[in-house]
Amino acid sequence: MRLPALATMVFVLACWTAAGAWAGALVVVSDSAAIGYARGMVLEDGTSVKVPAGERLALIDESGRGVMLRGPYDGPVKSPSAGAPQPAAVLPAIKAILDPAVSLSIGAARNVGDGPQPPDPKLVDVSGDATVCVEPGTTVRLWRATPTRHATLFVTRLSTGEHADLDWPANEATVAWPASIHLVDGESYQFALAGAMTKPRLLVKFVSPGDPSIASARRLSDAGCRNQALTMLEAIAAADGH
Repeated sequence: MRLPALATMVFVLACWTAAGAWAGALVVVSDSAAIGYARGMVLEDGTSVKVPAGERLALIDESGRGVMLRGPYDGPVKSPSAGAPQPAAVLPAIKAILDPAVSLSIGAARNVGDGPQPPDPKLVDVSGDATVCVEPGTTVRLWRATPTRHATLFVTRLSTGEHADLDWPANEATVAWPASIHLVDGESYQFALAGAMTKPRLLVKFVSPGDPSIASARRLSDAGCRNQALTMLEAIAAADGH
């Protein structure tokens, strides 16, 4: 995360903590700092916002319901739950997910939330070092942001050296985890696209992403899978949004 964005988030979260649970608060959960709404910013119900064409602004209110505004949009942002009793745990849970404190895990080298994110928290992003949560017994799918070219992905289980060469067709954003590589809880794997300068490492944890909910996002965040937790928050906003 770039320093200006980090400073903004620290300031916003400090104000949030001091103010407590604001009436009618909506929290920005999208990576939309470029249009003036940094992740973690708190907007009051009825605040006028501008979202340019091609951009989006994802928010979650105090009840855990989402709002997704897609540009062009110029008008007020409305909480879907305004006036209703609000559970006390939602805003602190979102704050815990968005808190910029970094754990000393393999995922610490990754700038959480920077760059394109998978559209689904169940997808495993192979673009950088991270801790990833997967559901055991399911077909795990790997994801890349720019799938325009055919590529070969080299996958290595670091503790044993077992490896596989995975064909990744052009225009395919996802491929299945290679069947020849055992998926093991707590193991680290190295991924390298042919011709790429980096060789990201992923630490796998057997934690089910679950359906989009604040509780699911918090579970992912607590497990160290913070990129997936952020994607989950945007999924919540998209599910309820308009």
